[in-house]
Amino acid sequence: MLDINNLGNRIKELRKQRGLTQNAFAEELHVSFQAVSNWERGIAPPELENLIKIAAYFGVLVDDLLRSQRDDLFLGIDGGGTKTEFLLVTAEGYVQRRLVKSGCNPNDVGYSKMTSLILDGIGDILREFQSVKSVFCGIAGISTGDYAKRLYDELKKRYPHIKIQIKNDSFNLFALDERADMAVISGTGSVVFIKDGDAYKRLGGWGYLLDDAGSAYDIGRDALRAALREEDMKEEPSLMSRLLRKKLNTSTVWEHVNTVYNEGKPYIACLASVVFDAYQKGDKKAVEIIDKNAKALAELLNSGVKLYGASSVAIASGGLFEHYADIMTNRIGRYSDVKLIISELPPIYGACVNAHSMSKCECSAEFYENFKKTYGGMKQ
Repeated sequence: MLDINNLGNRIKELRKQRGLTQNAFAEELHVSFQAVSNWERGIAPPELENLIKIAAYFGVLVDDLLRSQRDDLFLGIDGGGTKTEFLLVTAEGYVQRRLVKSGCNPNDVGYSKMTSLILDGIGDILREFQSVKSVFCGIAGISTGDYAKRLYDELKKRYPHIKIQIKNDSFNLFALDERADMAVISGTGSVVFIKDGDAYKRLGGWGYLLDDAGSAYDIGRDALRAALREEDMKEEPSLMSRLLRKKLNTSTVWEHVNTVYNEGKPYIACLASVVFDAYQKGDKKAVEIIDKNAKALAELLNSGVKLYGASSVAIASGGLFEHYADIMTNRIGRYSDVKLIISELPPIYGACVNAHSMSKCECSAEFYENFKKTYGGMKQ
């Protein structure tokens, strides 16, 4: 039997996620405002033709719109240096709610800001969906000191009825592909993790003040250094430096140094895109920078095999692998025989798998396919 109230709530939820008013949504579907209002209030369901249009517009299945909400909902959290993603899924893998906030690595933003961000995100979701069985938080930098225990205590105080686990973000990656017992992350920061039963070993990942190379931050910083050196030494500017000045909208990089210091790590990491652009145009200095950073990651992967007996397979994640997979895998491959796997699903899928597994449930092939279909319609 059709639950028109549930259907109306689902349409309303998807509309709001797109940031649309009822009027704007009505115009998109070429229907009246009153029709949309009636759907969302459960007064009258859409006709079949409009139901198909709604599903197509939001990139979901008609079955997903019609399915009644079940009690078995699971919340996965993937927290990095640049963004924190919250995703709520059903036992069958259907995505119900997606929320993206700023980065939450406590070593970058501090423990208090991280805790506030995580609590706010979970609270936003639970206000709409109360029947959450488990929450899995995979957060970069959470293993430092007693951060994990303190966050766990905060969450259990607020949500004593919900199963909660807090781990390093490597656990999200290992859940993406069972063939890999190493994970390399190259985003705002960089690190290699080696699976060790229910724990892990770490190589690198000391934080941007101490790390040497392999991250977008390192690449962006190297580009700034190269451009500043050219200016100091009155050298002919490289293509990379010219592209950098264009991105910064400045005649000299030196004039922009105060902004760089004020904006900090994420801002510098964003400049890595300039280096990859110059690399693809054959700029020598850009090639040197990317090669240096790829070699540093390769050395960590090789050490994982040599020191800990890891297999020569690693899951690769982070912004650099997401946007420049071919370049990164090619350059790392010059210095390491470790095979890099680029998952077609993001780390948040691994967080959802872990949340699902907390209830002793096996994720089936159906879970994977349903997630892939419905997550695509939720991308912001």
